[in-house]
Amino acid sequence: MVKFYKDITVYALLFAVVSIPLAGLYGAVIVFGIFGTPVGLLMYNYFHKHEFYGYYNRGFTRRYLILRTCLVNFLVSPVLLLFAFLILKLIGLGALKG
Repeated sequence: MVKFYKDITVYALLFAVVSIPLAGLYGAVIVFGIFGTPVGLLMYNYFHKHEFYGYYNRGFTRRYLILRTCLVNFLVSPVLLLFAFLILKLIGLGALKG
C-alpha cells in the first residue's frame, strides 16, 4: 500500500511543481492538496492499471486505496503549506538569498 501512495504522490507532486509558475508556491500546495490526488489517480490508472489486481489479491479494494491516499494527502497538505509559508517568509527577510 505504501508503494501505491508513493506512486500517486509522485504524480501529484509533479502536477504541483508544474503549477508553481502559474499559481505560486502557496497555490502549488493547494493544487497538490485538492487536485493532486485526482490527477495522480488518473496518471496511475493510465500507467499502472494492471497493478490494481495485485492490491486486490492482497485484500485492498480500489476504493480503500483511493480513500486512504486522499486522507493522507489531506493531512500532509497543511504541513506543506506551513513549509511554503516559512520558505517565503525567510526569503522575504533576506535569510535565503540565492
